[in-house]
Amino acid sequence: MKTLQHAFTLIASFALCSSAQAQSEHETLLCEAAETGRVVEVVYDGDEDKDKDCLPRLVDVHQVGIGNNGQLYMHGWQTRGCTNGRDYESKRIFRFDRIQSVEIVEGDFGERSREIKAEGWDGCIGSNCFMAENICE
Repeated sequence: MKTLQHAFTLIASFALCSSAQAQSEHETLLCEAAETGRVVEVVYDGDEDKDKDCLPRLVDVHQVGIGNNGQLYMHGWQTRGCTNGRDYESKRIFRFDRIQSVEIVEGDFGERSREIKAEGWDGCIGSNCFMAENICE
């Protein structure tokens, strides 16, 4: 019985490590973008749906951090790409586990994006504070 419990613990630990490994795949590139004020093109889970007819998202990366749940998140200003089926500019939080691809592209932060980055982000949406640690900005 103990051997079975150890095996289960080992498998569960491996699964968690594999998940964290996959999530951190984009961390270096997104931190580079945040630290140098660069724009990225992001393909997010569900964006490739042909019914949406959306271009890939363009995001001014403001911050990358770790949530209270141990997951990685990116905070930034989206200037292009669908959100809930509509293409509009807004401040957004992106879960790393939903990011399919990232590429740094040419572009500059707009005035509104620069203002929001200068304000900083405390990791809260309204009264829901879910960020445990800021990695880079």
